[in-house]
Amino acid sequence: MRTAVDPRFTARRIEVRESWARRRLRWIVIALGIVLVGAVGYALFQSPWLAIRTISVEGATRAAVHETLDAAAVHAGMPTVAVRPRLIEESLRRDPWVADARVEVAWPGSIDITVIERSPAAWLRTTTGWALVAYDGTLVARGEPAVDEPVLLTDVGPLVVGETISNPDIVGAATLLGLLPPVLAVGATAEVFPAGIEATIGGFRVLVGNGRDIPEKVATVIAILTSDPPQEGAVINVISPTRPGINNPQPLVEGESEEVSPSEISG
Repeated sequence: MRTAVDPRFTARRIEVRESWARRRLRWIVIALGIVLVGAVGYALFQSPWLAIRTISVEGATRAAVHETLDAAAVHAGMPTVAVRPRLIEESLRRDPWVADARVEVAWPGSIDITVIERSPAAWLRTTTGWALVAYDGTLVARGEPAVDEPVLLTDVGPLVVGETISNPDIVGAATLLGLLPPVLAVGATAEVFPAGIEATIGGFRVLVGNGRDIPEKVATVIAILTSDPPQEGAVINVISPTRPGINNPQPLVEGESEEVSPSEISG
């Protein structure tokens, strides 16, 4: 014997099935919408309208910025969204000439690069040849000094370009030479001894002491040599730049040496 099904139960089952069908359709529509929006967004970000059109570089005269950008696959035409400023900055800072770099992306399509370069101070003799050293002690290039360029004669060993010298006296000696005006830089030399830095500037022997207060010491040397130059053969002592000393040559006594050691001169 069959039992009649209440039409209300049948209607309820149909209502439930239709509700699930509507829910599935709603999620399908939402998913398709997300996919469509993503596809449109991806196409938009990859489109020429949002691609890099200009790359501007400021402050670079010696640094190989464009070569670094090429190596990092940064170029006009790439999607702006693909630019990674921090990675570009890290790549630029690996150039020995670059002390710092800032990269900014300006939408919709430009990269602005600002480079702060190291300034060369003097040529430095190493066991592997001459190297150009910056004011912070970083070796920025290999080469040969031109005639009469200031040179640091202290041999620092087999350093490579990009390394930074940690000895403050060597860095100070390089800074000393780099701060000299052109008229005094011609033929200037410096060397670091256990007793301190010793330089030849304008034909005069200059006792500098340690690598501290180098700008003040250079200013004192410039003042002495440009205002009232000492006698030929005099030794200038700027170990204490506020109390400089000048040892004028004295007639030699038979048996004495003409050489004057740093310890014999007080500032």
